[in-house]
Amino acid sequence: MQQTLIDIPHEIAGLPLFGFGWALICWAIFGGVWLTRFYMQSAARKQQGVGHPLVPILVVGLIIAIVIPFIEPTDSEGPTGVKIRGYGFFVLLGVTSGIFIASIQARRQGVHPDVVFTMTLYLFLFGVLGGRLWYVVQKWSEFAVYDGSSVVWGDTIPKVLKFTEGGLVVYGAFVGGLIGCSIFLIRRKLPKLATLDLIVPALAIGMFFGRLGCFMNGCCYGGLCTDETWGVQFPLGSPPYMRHLDQGLLFDTPLAQKGIHAKFQYRDGYRWEGKVVSIEPDSVGAASGLEPNNTIIIQMRLLDGAFSEFFEKGLSTQTAFELIGPRGVIDDLLVGDMPARSLTVYPAQIFSSINGGLLCLILWAYFPYRTRDGQVLAIVFILYPITRFLLEWVRSDELGQLGTGFTISQLFSILTILCGIGLWIFTYVRNQPLAYPSQKSRELATAKDT
Repeated sequence: MQQTLIDIPHEIAGLPLFGFGWALICWAIFGGVWLTRFYMQSAARKQQGVGHPLVPILVVGLIIAIVIPFIEPTDSEGPTGVKIRGYGFFVLLGVTSGIFIASIQARRQGVHPDVVFTMTLYLFLFGVLGGRLWYVVQKWSEFAVYDGSSVVWGDTIPKVLKFTEGGLVVYGAFVGGLIGCSIFLIRRKLPKLATLDLIVPALAIGMFFGRLGCFMNGCCYGGLCTDETWGVQFPLGSPPYMRHLDQGLLFDTPLAQKGIHAKFQYRDGYRWEGKVVSIEPDSVGAASGLEPNNTIIIQMRLLDGAFSEFFEKGLSTQTAFELIGPRGVIDDLLVGDMPARSLTVYPAQIFSSINGGLLCLILWAYFPYRTRDGQVLAIVFILYPITRFLLEWVRSDELGQLGTGFTISQLFSILTILCGIGLWIFTYVRNQPLAYPSQKSRELATAKDT
């Protein structure tokens, strides 16, 4: 896990990097080159459905000038710069790899690469929006900042916008990306199913890199793993660590140092209640008068964020918790007493990444053999939900929904499979020739006719 790769300063040579600064200047130069190429090849591009690039240029420019400065961290002295997160880096790597793969596929079908590039901007922006909205709605309690019963939107919105720190749902990104692509295809009057078939392998490779980003961030982790060969441990402050802390699973180590063995259950806030299982003689626990079946309480003295901050700064002597028995406070638990890593969990992110890579290879290999537009998209609608349904059994960061015991992703997987089967049937009922026929598909069609 490596949440932060590098720190980018707020300004270079006295000029801000984001906002009205270096990044905007570089994007303006790129946009100028893009517009120049568009007008120089305007006739050829219009014939192939290449739209005017001004809108995506302006949208990205507004994000650089307004959105990024809005979410940039600040302290008492002002903006502190932007942290390049491992999650955001791999998301960006997934986008660029997807563009590359889709461009290769488009050239082979006689489609201008600029069509793919422009559509990718729609796909990325709407995909991030959809994935983030799905995640925020699903975990609203983690984002909302309240003043009494009212939401403080000035504090909540910046937390919602910090998607580079993790928090995108694949299904939400998929739905949002399809909406964005549909808008683009309708505006450009391009064949919808045929063009979507071109880009779905790119979506799969994006998932391959995106899940590696999840591993770097520590989110989307698996359940407890007893076999350390297959499992991983995440550092303090990571989502698995804090989840295991909430569940009272990390107190065995510090309590064992005091001769106490107990089983804890999560209570309200940062307060845990447990039952003493056994007491070692001549220990701190024995000296306090503890006996088996006694109730003990561990109560956090620091806020969650402060706990992580103190540990990361090496202040291991800082008091993190106090241990309370029937006769009052028994002892303090220091930051340094707590384990440095989470319990062993399955690396569900790696499994999901491998799944995305294999899915990309399957779609890429099948593409030349398709006989109807929409078949590649239908395969995605069928294969990915099946694998995602199975992978959800490995994960533990989501709970059952609607009283079914299935996660929201599993329920949506069932719906998506049905949509995929329906789409496959529709391609045959529609019975239209391929809009972008490949050499292999033309050979298959000729052989079928003869």
